Amino acid sequence: MRDRTDLSLSWLPCPEAVSEQLRAELTACWRDVANAGGAVGFAQQLPVTDDVVRAAVDDTVAGLGAGRLLVARRDGELAGWLLLTTNADPVRAHWGRVTRVMTALSARGSGAGRALMTELGRAAREDLGLDRLRLRLEVRGGTGYEAFYARFGWQVIGRWPGALAVTPEDRRDELLMSLTLTEAPGAS
Repeated sequence: MRDRTDLSLSWLPCPEAVSEQLRAELTACWRDVANAGGAVGFAQQLPVTDDVVRAAVDDTVAGLGAGRLLVARRDGELAGWLLLTTNADPVRAHWGRVTRVMTALSARGSGAGRALMTELGRAAREDLGLDRLRLRLEVRGGTGYEAFYARFGWQVIGRWPGALAVTPEDRRDELLMSLTLTEAPGAS
């Protein structure tokens, strides 16, 4: 296992903060994770190409402002990333959505995923004052990902049976997950 102390994390709040080099690194990471069978989209397009993934990266980066990109680096290399999206609507401003989480294949087992999830909880609670997070990911049932998230306090609060067609023959439940960051006043 690699030394966990050489990991650096940085939040990027706007499209201008994402360099062309980082866009290329995000594209390569997302492509590699998808092609390795990760639950990160493109399931019916595998093997996915850089052109297809780059368009998704560009859409993700364009949406920053309503969201913040957290990037993990080890020895200057991209180790992982996630996307946290907040709500401008005052009725929903107390919670955020995590819409992407992935670690580079070369960083698996290095603590990058743990560092991303730990910083996510800290920043959502302390910096943004959020009460709750929800995963707006296609968390595929039957993959064991729910156990990873449970280690950080996430709970499965529901599921959409058969909502995800990984292939035409492979339908999975979409898991609905939530993380309580603070006690919400008057929550029922």
